[in-house]
Amino acid sequence: MPRFVILFAAIAFVSLAGCRDFTVDSKKESEDRPGFRQITVPSSDPFELAPGDTATIEGTSISIHFDKLISDSRCPSNVQCIQLGDAKVLMELFNGNDGGHQIVGVIPGLVPTPFIGNDVIQFQDYRFQLLQLSPYPVSGEERFEASEYRALISFTPLF
Repeated sequence: MPRFVILFAAIAFVSLAGCRDFTVDSKKESEDRPGFRQITVPSSDPFELAPGDTATIEGTSISIHFDKLISDSRCPSNVQCIQLGDAKVLMELFNGNDGGHQIVGVIPGLVPTPFIGNDVIQFQDYRFQLLQLSPYPVSGEERFEASEYRALISFTPLF
């Protein structure tokens, strides 16, 4: 019986030891990390965003936010692969006070960049294209941190 009590007490102690209240100061976190920029970009040129960045298109109320990298399974540049793989990024599009619309931008592996043949994402009266996601994976090198990625995006009005 005493072994049972000791075992139960040990399990309870270990279980409760991990229960702590953590608070995160999101403003401080965003100041310390790269990205999390609010920028204004011209409507005529492709622009680059890092995860956490938001770009407002000059002369419009349209903005695009690079939320996060979902996956990167692109075939490394110095390897022969059976499948080319792809990379996916989660973005949100906003028009003024209109709620955000989530989209997933996908770019295949081993394509010339900027990849102007990539799928067009239509949002209201505008078109977006994910032209490039860098850095590109290389076999034998360490994987990149999600914060190191940069998305090159083009924007064009429909009319």
